Amino acid sequence: MITEDDKPSFTLTIGELKELMRSIVVDLFIELQYLDNSTDIVSSESDMIYLQEVAEITGYKEKTIYTKVSRGEIPIVSSGKPLTFSRFEIEEWIKKGRPSVAEMTADKIRDRIKKSNSY
Repeated sequence: MITEDDKPSFTLTIGELKELMRSIVVDLFIELQYLDNSTDIVSSESDMIYLQEVAEITGYKEKTIYTKVSRGEIPIVSSGKPLTFSRFEIEEWIKKGRPSVAEMTADKIRDRIKKSNSY
């Protein structure tokens, strides 16, 4: 009898592929948090939020959030459907004064330089 684990990957439906990709993104996000050591590891269920909750936290309309996502102005975990965000990253983004793309990029570069100098 063939089980689901024995099924070749090329026979995945679009829905199965999307779910697989979503779980990979969540797993990678948790792994990056662990490796980064700058945040406490939070369970994916409590940290992952969706568009409606981001709208409540930020006070932005959903259309504004879509615009910010397309411009790369807001931290996002997955840009597929549904959009997924990290509650921690959104809260940090707000605490930093909702920085622009250039400011976020500069912060990432500074962090990489600090990490490379610490080794």
